[in-house]
Amino acid sequence: MTLSERVYSINYFKTESIVELTWLPGTQGMTDQDFKEGLNVFAEAALQHRAKNLIIDMRQFMGRPSAEVGAWRDDVIVPKYEKLVLKKSPGFGPACLPTRQGRVLLISSAILRRAMRRSIGARRAADEQRLGPATTL
Repeated sequence: MTLSERVYSINYFKTESIVELTWLPGTQGMTDQDFKEGLNVFAEAALQHRAKNLIIDMRQFMGRPSAEVGAWRDDVIVPKYEKLVLKKSPGFGPACLPTRQGRVLLISSAILRRAMRRSIGARRAADEQRLGPATTL
């Protein structure tokens, strides 16, 4: 993998106690090891910041991890998530994480909306810093 083929990014939102993993278009050519690395870095960041909310943005995910990765995730990553004191709800949906005890809602929709606004704003600011301010014609 070259530096230009970014596979993921991880953001931390202190106020909302959120760690966000965003899978990027570089996932199209990712290996199982790349996928494991991304999940492991995400889980370690969540533990380091004692996150109460987790977001995994799969909108650009194009990888195809093998079936063996699921068992690895259950054995290695899920126990890390279970160490966190996540905000829980009995709901199911795209913001849910399967665990050995059932499913844990990772984030409420209000917190998700605030985090997404901040995330989008941060990305725009980074783009403007890198490319200059956007102009309309």
